[in-house]
Amino acid sequence: MNTNAFLLVIAGATLHAIWNLCAKKASGGLPFVWLYGVVSIVVALPFGVMAWCSHAGQLTTTAWIAIVASAFVHVGYSLILQKGYQKSDFSLVYPLARGTGPLFAVGGAVLLLGETPSLTGYLGIAAILAGILLLAGIGDLARSNPQTRRAGLLWGCLTGLSIAAYTLIDGWAVKTLGLAPVLYYVLGLGLRTLILAPQALHARQELHEQWQTNGRYIVAVGILSPLSFTLALFAMTLAPLAYVAPLRELSMLLGVVFAAWLLREALTPGRIIGTLCMILGAALLAGA
Repeated sequence: MNTNAFLLVIAGATLHAIWNLCAKKASGGLPFVWLYGVVSIVVALPFGVMAWCSHAGQLTTTAWIAIVASAFVHVGYSLILQKGYQKSDFSLVYPLARGTGPLFAVGGAVLLLGETPSLTGYLGIAAILAGILLLAGIGDLARSNPQTRRAGLLWGCLTGLSIAAYTLIDGWAVKTLGLAPVLYYVLGLGLRTLILAPQALHARQELHEQWQTNGRYIVAVGILSPLSFTLALFAMTLAPLAYVAPLRELSMLLGVVFAAWLLREALTPGRIIGTLCMILGAALLAGA
């Protein structure tokens, strides 16, 4: 795997874990999602304008189809993730969301995009996915609260499905269509904000309350979320999607540590073994 792609994915994964922790602490629903989208637009707009000036000729009809499709899937992803954080534990929803995502995405990359990982790549993918299952605490689910467990499994898996969908769309956009990652992302981000605007602006009191209560988290997610995602998009231009998608899940290493340290959630032996599996998988992918 290309060294630059590897470093981009690792940096993006670190930022991803941090912004998800902020999103869990806020658990603010649609108003929170729309507000951090507005922050993201403000931060990303200058880069989007520069990208437009350089790459506007790339915006064919097919490119706009990819942008619109990605925007709608990302809206669904953001709302589903917030619902999961409202209904269940971070240490259950986050690993399941990030774990089921690459399971679907890798299969889709192989079936739809024609990518064929090497043997080392497959071993790395298998090690990371095994680590994901252990980090998700599969062996400890019987001892958790049944209602919380069911909610976590439902919303975590639905989030994973949406992650797989937008990963495939975005990989197609930047690899097959050759769209500039920054232009593609900023246009999609703007469209997402417009899609949610009518419902968000209808509840202005909730927007005000969210800003008063979770302003620091809104700003943090608004900056870190697009930055982590843009790094992943650039990585997709340098390495196969079937490698990038699972490697991004190293964010769970930090996520589980944050859950234990900051949210006082359990760090079980199974999750420690899962962490070792994730490290092994990352090493295999880096050398693939």
